[in-house]
Amino acid sequence: MRHREISAFSRKTNALLVISIGCIYLTFFHLLSACLLAGDFEQVATWAAGETAVVSEPAVPPVTFTEASCIYTSDEIDLEMRFHLAIAESLEGKYRKAVRVLGQLDTEDTAALYAAAMWNFESGDVEGGVAILEELASRSDAPKETSKYLAAGYLHLDRAVESEMAVDLYLSENAKDSYSHFLRGLAILRQNQPERAEHSLRNAGYDESQMTQIQQVAMQVPVDVAQRLGTITGTQAATGSLVDSRRIPDKNYNLTILFAGEFDSNVPLQPKFSGLGSNIDYEDYRFLMASFLDLQLLTSDVGNLGLVGSTYNTFQVDLNRFNIQDYMGGAYVNGLLFEKLVGSLRYEFHHTLVDESRFASEHRLTPSLSRLSTYGHTTMFYEFNPVDARAPALIAAQEQSAETHRFGVTQALYTFGGNGRVYAGYQYAETNADGSDFDRTSNMVTGRIERPFCDSWIADLDVRFVWDDYDNPNSLDFFGRPRDDDRLEVRTGLQKNFVRPVSLRLDYTYINNDSSDTENLFGVQFYDYARHIFSTQLIFTL
Repeated sequence: MRHREISAFSRKTNALLVISIGCIYLTFFHLLSACLLAGDFEQVATWAAGETAVVSEPAVPPVTFTEASCIYTSDEIDLEMRFHLAIAESLEGKYRKAVRVLGQLDTEDTAALYAAAMWNFESGDVEGGVAILEELASRSDAPKETSKYLAAGYLHLDRAVESEMAVDLYLSENAKDSYSHFLRGLAILRQNQPERAEHSLRNAGYDESQMTQIQQVAMQVPVDVAQRLGTITGTQAATGSLVDSRRIPDKNYNLTILFAGEFDSNVPLQPKFSGLGSNIDYEDYRFLMASFLDLQLLTSDVGNLGLVGSTYNTFQVDLNRFNIQDYMGGAYVNGLLFEKLVGSLRYEFHHTLVDESRFASEHRLTPSLSRLSTYGHTTMFYEFNPVDARAPALIAAQEQSAETHRFGVTQALYTFGGNGRVYAGYQYAETNADGSDFDRTSNMVTGRIERPFCDSWIADLDVRFVWDDYDNPNSLDFFGRPRDDDRLEVRTGLQKNFVRPVSLRLDYTYINNDSSDTENLFGVQFYDYARHIFSTQLIFTL
C-alpha cells in the first residue's frame, strides 16, 4: 500500500513537471514569435545570449512597461498605446524615458506633440521642446499655453526678441497672467532695455527694489557649462531629441570672410628711423582681405579633430612695397580629459610675404588645458614657435630667425548670457635668435571687455602692455646699450550683427612703442614709434 502511494505520487509529480516544462516552452515560443512579428530583434538576441535576470524579491513584481519600438507605424492603436505608456513614465518623473517610449512622433497628434515638448523641457532638451512648439504654434487646436512656453524656451536659449513676440501673443488673450508679464520683462531686459521692462515687471507684481534685483540677475545669467564645453571643443551634447530628424544638421565647418578699408598713420612701423636724425612718417590707406576656415573632420561628445586655414592680404594705396600676404594651414584636436577639463593641441604653419617676396615662415605648436565653470573658463598654455626670417640684415647681429618659447594663462568670465565677457591674461616668452639684437625675454598683460547693447551691437575694449627686455647690446646703438621696449596697445571697436551672415565692424587701434635706451649719435631713437589705425570691416560668416 505504501509502495503504491509513493508510485502514484511520483507519477503525479512527473506529470506536473512535464506540464510545467511544456508551459515554459510555450511561453518562450509565444514571446519569441511576438518579438519577431514586432521587429524587436534586439530583444530576441538578448534572450538568445542568455542575458536574463532572476528577481526573487518582491514575491509579486511590480508592473513595468516595455519600451516601444522606434520603427514608425501609422497604426492608431499602437500610437495610442505608446502615448499612454509614455504618460505612465512621465508620472514617475522619467521624462527622458517618456520621450524614448513615445518613439517617432505622429505629427498629426497635437496632444502627443505638446506632451513631447513638455517632456523635452523637463529633461533639459530646451531646443527640442522649442522646435516642437514652433511646429504647433500655427495650429488652430494647439493648447493656448503653447506661445507662453515657447516664450520661456526662447528666453532660455537667449533669443530675447522672439521670446517677447511669443509672450505678447499669449498676453493678447491672457492679460492677467502675471508669469507671462514676468517673462516679457525678462525678455526685454535681455535686450538691454530696462526702462521698457519696468511696465511688464510692475504688471507681474514686483516693486522698485525687486525690479533692480531682477535686472541685475537677468543681465548676468551665466551660460551653461555644457554649452561652453561645446564652444571650446566644437562638440554638441547628444540630447536624444525627438525632432532631430526635422532640424538642419549642425555644420562641420565655419568660414569667415572679411573685407576692410584702413587708414594707418605708420605703415612700416619705423616712423623715426633715420641715420641723420630727420623724422620720417609713412602714412597710407590700404584695402584688406582675410578669410578663416575651420573644418571638423571627427566630432564626438568628448572631443573633436579638425583642420584650420587662413589667408591675409593687404593692398597699400601708395606704399605697395609694404603689401603683406600671410597664408596659414594647420590642425587641432580637443578632448575632454576629466569633467570640466579640456585638453587641446594645435599646430599652425605660416608663410609670410612682403611685396610678394618671402619674408618669413614659422611653425606654432600649442598644447593647452582649459578648466570650465559656470561663469567662465581658465586656460593654461605653452607655445613653441620657430621662425625662419628672410628680413634684410646688414650684419649678423640683425638676423631675425629665432625660436620662441611662450607660457601663458588666461581667465574669461562670461557676461550678458554669454554674448559678452571680461577677459584677462598674462604671457611670458623667451626668444633665442640667430642675431644678438633679438635675443630677449617678454612679459605681457592683457585685459578685454565685451558688452552687448541694443539692436545687436557689441562694444569691446582691449588693452595690453608688453615689456621686451633684450639680452645683448644693440648693434645700432652708439653707446652699445641693450634695447629695452615698453609697448602699449589699445583697441576699441563696435560691431553690428545684421541679417545673418553679415556683420559690420568699426575699429580704432593705438600702438605706442617706447625704446628710449636705444639711439644714435644724434639722439634718434630707432625703435620708438606711435601708430594710429582706423578700420571699417565687412564680415561674412558662412
